[in-house]
Amino acid sequence: MRLILVGLLLFASTALGQSVTFAAAGDILQGEDIVVSREDCDLDRTVNWTRTAGNCDVLHLWLSDDSSCSGEPGEGDLSLAEIAVSDAQLTGAVTFNAAEALAAGGATCESQTASKTFRLCATTKRLVVVTNTCDDSFVSIGTPTYKLVYDPEPPAVPEAPTVTGLDAALSVSVKVPSDATSMEVQVLQLTSGEDGGSGTGEVITAKTQVAANTVFRMEGGLENGVEYAVRAIAIDRAGNQSEPSAIATGAPVASSGFYQGYLDAGGAETGGCAAAGGGITGCAVLASLGIWLSSRRKRS
Repeated sequence: MRLILVGLLLFASTALGQSVTFAAAGDILQGEDIVVSREDCDLDRTVNWTRTAGNCDVLHLWLSDDSSCSGEPGEGDLSLAEIAVSDAQLTGAVTFNAAEALAAGGATCESQTASKTFRLCATTKRLVVVTNTCDDSFVSIGTPTYKLVYDPEPPAVPEAPTVTGLDAALSVSVKVPSDATSMEVQVLQLTSGEDGGSGTGEVITAKTQVAANTVFRMEGGLENGVEYAVRAIAIDRAGNQSEPSAIATGAPVASSGFYQGYLDAGGAETGGCAAAGGGITGCAVLASLGIWLSSRRKRS
């Protein structure tokens, strides 16, 4: 029993005594990832940190090139801060950007054409309080495991959308590429090219929705009977946009309501109490219906 108690004390003194907690603003996080596009490659990101005392060597805060968070910063890594044992500071912040992280490995925002991930690390030699000795190697003590993801690649080009005419509007259905998190639909003027083909003019209306919403109602500035060009653009979590899809076309269609639909289907009633087929007037039919409804109410 005594041996078990000593073992628990040793575990507690090493596991609970030394830690660094990172905290980033929610608007720069996607889960535990800080995702950056090429456009925002040199945009600074700030993460706050809080530590508990107990390390017996320098505390390294750094971006790991290989995402292992073991040892000390090396070639390809970006050192963010070094906190000496004698430093009493328990809170602070580190600021970094993707351009600096890439430069540590000899790359630039332009030369790095594939996605690259860096892990935010905190490593030190932990103090074993019971024995008053230090660990032999630098180990990871930082949580959560935030990652800086540089993503310069646009998502796949989506297929041409499917377009259905509505009254002064268009219903547009899109297929979302697997690497997209949202979609933009644009409605443009349809023009005739010199070779007889169709082209596109200015954007009349546009809308962006998350990937789960694949049907768009496009309205505003659209006229019934006028044909428009419609295209879709995929957007990934870094904000990269795909090339536009192929053009689909569609025209809003006037909706004249139930009565006009009745006439279009062959109905002959045009108002008043003119006789309908079989000698029964439309008004008589309505009156009979009213009497029947009234009698049902009385019986109930």
